[in-house]
Amino acid sequence: MWNRKDQLLQPSLEQKKEQQNRQMDLMLSSVIERLQKHSPSEIAEKSGVVYDEEKQILTMDSLGMQLIISLPDYTINQELEMWHHLTVLQYLETADGTPMAPLEQVISLTDLSGGLARGVGFNKDIETMFAQWFSDVSPEQFASACEKLGGTLVKGRGDVSAVLWYAPRYPVTVNFWCADDEFKAQGKTLLNRESEHYLTIEAAGGVCSTVVQAIRDACRSI
Repeated sequence: MWNRKDQLLQPSLEQKKEQQNRQMDLMLSSVIERLQKHSPSEIAEKSGVVYDEEKQILTMDSLGMQLIISLPDYTINQELEMWHHLTVLQYLETADGTPMAPLEQVISLTDLSGGLARGVGFNKDIETMFAQWFSDVSPEQFASACEKLGGTLVKGRGDVSAVLWYAPRYPVTVNFWCADDEFKAQGKTLLNRESEHYLTIEAAGGVCSTVVQAIRDACRSI
């Protein structure tokens, strides 16, 4: 049953959610406004997405989904989790066209600018996700989930290692170790050495979390 304390707390929780939604709307509006100052062809060239001038759309693949971004308002046809939606648009804005390093040249979030301050926390959050969400997941299930998301299995340090594409020039390498009698499930996410030319540390942390969540959801559907 609800008690007085619960009743007093509930409005503040609702207000917090409303505040987060307002902040998200402001962030989306700001990035769209900035994108509209650039030509779509320039954005496509720097980010690797495809620009259809006749249809006035940008298309790109993200975690196995084809996203269609309508211009000039930059709406996305696919319903995405809010941070996924925001970071896709941030990717379009930040991309500077720097060629990717070979896929095997990867770095941790802690290696990015500001990574010692922010990357450590992001990595701990990701480790917690793996421990809590993948305790009953086998290597075969994890591998199938990655492939379902358009990922490619690679040789790596984990029981399963895969490269998943968040954006055309933003691969995320995932290493997964399944749980056993002594240890919980473990996992790490790594970024391409040149990833900083496409997203900031804050956005990169969100990307890695979104990738792990997408794998979890794919595992549940297998």
